[in-house]
Amino acid sequence: MNCNMYRLDVEDGAVFFDPSLTPEAIGYTDPVVMIVATHGHFDHVNASGAWKIQYPEAPYVMIGKEVPLLDDIRGNASTSFGRPQKFPHPDRELRDGEKCVLDDQFTMEVIATPGHTMGSACYMLWEIVGSKEEPFALITGDTLFDNGWGRTDFATGDDHLMRQTLQRLYRILSNMPPDLLVCAGHGSITTARDSCHFLEIMGFFA
Repeated sequence: MNCNMYRLDVEDGAVFFDPSLTPEAIGYTDPVVMIVATHGHFDHVNASGAWKIQYPEAPYVMIGKEVPLLDDIRGNASTSFGRPQKFPHPDRELRDGEKCVLDDQFTMEVIATPGHTMGSACYMLWEIVGSKEEPFALITGDTLFDNGWGRTDFATGDDHLMRQTLQRLYRILSNMPPDLLVCAGHGSITTARDSCHFLEIMGFFA
């Protein structure tokens, strides 16, 4: 489905972002600490049920506003893929600004980014380096791509909110190290520098 799925190795296993492929499909058998969804579209949560069956103790999390899409076969776009279905609800609903401790080295900050869908989220990963916490990577789902952003014509999408979100991301990324990895839900990984340059060109810098 051409959807990027990311893995962060932590002390007791791994954190997976956007469970689009099953554990069997990627040959993963080690422990899982957390399963995270950026939003509720079919191509990003397609294998969420398989991950929960394989790893029932690993919390599955997403922004709370996105949960209704999981029960809506049109809203979650599974009908568009010719596979209408509902998906498991998260074990825990996240809030904007919340920080999740992943281990002694990594934390995950929740950034609500409505626009592509009402409950879309980005996740800033922070790493302890010495005595300081430093940004490690930003997982953006379908909010921000390499030279693009997510469509707003799906269910619960909103063009006005997307503009506000992209302006917010510009403010965040412009204060990050230029080489910070920006990991999109589709396409290539980019950097904070290149993302800011693109957003400036497109006028999302206010």
